[in-house]
Amino acid sequence: MYNVMIVDDEPVIRFGLKASVDWEKEGLFFLGAYPNGEEAFEIMKENHVDILITDIKMPVMDGLTLMRKAVGLYPKIKVILVSSFNEFEYVKEGIKYGAVDYVLKPTLEQEEFVQLIEKCVKLLKEETYIEKKLTLVDQSTSLLERKKVEQNLKRILLNEKDFSDYGEINYLNSGSILVIYMKMNDIAKIEEQCGVLFKSFTLEEIQERFYNQYEEGVCLIIGEVDILFFVNIDLDPVRVLHQLQEVVMQESNVRFSFGYDMISSVYEAKEGFRRSFLACERRFFYPEEAVFSYKELKESSIKRSIADEMKQFVIPVDKEKVVTFIEERYYQWKQEEFQAAVIRKEASDILSSLFGNKLDLSLLIAKCHELQQTETLDDLYISLIENIDECIQLISEQKRKPSSDNELMERAISYIHQHYTEELTLQKVADHIHISRNYFSILFKQYSDQKFIDYVINLRINKASELLLNTTLKVYEVAQQSGFKDVKYFSKLFKRMTGHSPIDYRLKQEK
Repeated sequence: MYNVMIVDDEPVIRFGLKASVDWEKEGLFFLGAYPNGEEAFEIMKENHVDILITDIKMPVMDGLTLMRKAVGLYPKIKVILVSSFNEFEYVKEGIKYGAVDYVLKPTLEQEEFVQLIEKCVKLLKEETYIEKKLTLVDQSTSLLERKKVEQNLKRILLNEKDFSDYGEINYLNSGSILVIYMKMNDIAKIEEQCGVLFKSFTLEEIQERFYNQYEEGVCLIIGEVDILFFVNIDLDPVRVLHQLQEVVMQESNVRFSFGYDMISSVYEAKEGFRRSFLACERRFFYPEEAVFSYKELKESSIKRSIADEMKQFVIPVDKEKVVTFIEERYYQWKQEEFQAAVIRKEASDILSSLFGNKLDLSLLIAKCHELQQTETLDDLYISLIENIDECIQLISEQKRKPSSDNELMERAISYIHQHYTEELTLQKVADHIHISRNYFSILFKQYSDQKFIDYVINLRINKASELLLNTTLKVYEVAQQSGFKDVKYFSKLFKRMTGHSPIDYRLKQEK
């Protein structure tokens, strides 16, 4: 809605101009009518004006002076001059300064005046449309340039030697470059509660916010939960990191870890990537911290293979001795700070050596994968002990009928269909069928060929589609009744999965 102001020193003219137009019908808001330019300009300083209708000759401040001041405040303002027969020289000057048109007081007709107002509205709409188009062109150009810079940097990270075509990223060589590896925390919890797509939405939003904040930085999404930043700095890197943390926190409640290192040239990007990644990996040992500088971590000092170590515990599995062994390894891992990948592999080797010939291979692979996904040393230790307990229990129950797992899954599916619009977790369903959370996760994936949360999200999206078609509920109400807490996330997810926003989906189906 556009704002309109009338300025004339004659009360009759002010009243007549105001009464001659149905402002609301024309999509306009009438700000007020004022007797002189000075009074009008004071109001104008506090309120945006789109259309100014002003007399030329007035006391205190005349119409031309007011017009010049108004254009200074609001360059796109549309001005209609109100004049008498003997004021043509002033009218010419007003047109020269950009007035849209003029009306003569003695011959003023309502229809003519309304047409002038409509002309102003049309000009304002056309300018807004052109501005939007130009903005989209600028954004498209900027996006293409950004993608080219990102592509060139990726080529450097992939060790392609021909740097002759990399002029677009030379600005990164203007000083010291801060390389930051950022990784999402609590990934399993996020996937369980929000689904896999939530992670990519979050990273894309952070990337967009980064580019709004840092004109000469580069941000690469390099995995499902990882982002790599390159920023030119002449400040303390920790200060820049804290600024980046604030940017991230504004966009999401998700927690992240940051590893950083400095390089002196963009062509050292690959080494900066490696070192910042290893820095970020230090969270494995210090889960309460968020920012880590680079420090070289040790390779494993184990000379004897895990398989040899485990032989003494295998037939049968001596749980007490195994736990004692793992506790000793845990303290060694913690004290010496080996690389996290090395420790995770050792944990997987322990599980494989103990149960490699006793459990179904796909089940064992799933359990080892679970160990590989742990984010901290304490999580790994707990998960390893829990998995050993579960494997021992599974071996002792192998005489159970083969059909029993299917029966469990049928009960689980039935429970899910009854409760998917409520707050539903993997743990809640596992408790309902009386098995462990981890084992239920593995069984469900084998049974349905989907992760638990993806299955639930599909049910919720289908429910939302039905509600959009068959009810007049608002989008946020559809989200709530389908089991989604966050309407923004629901809208993005719905569009990604159906190809349409919730509103467009409803309109398309109504046609």
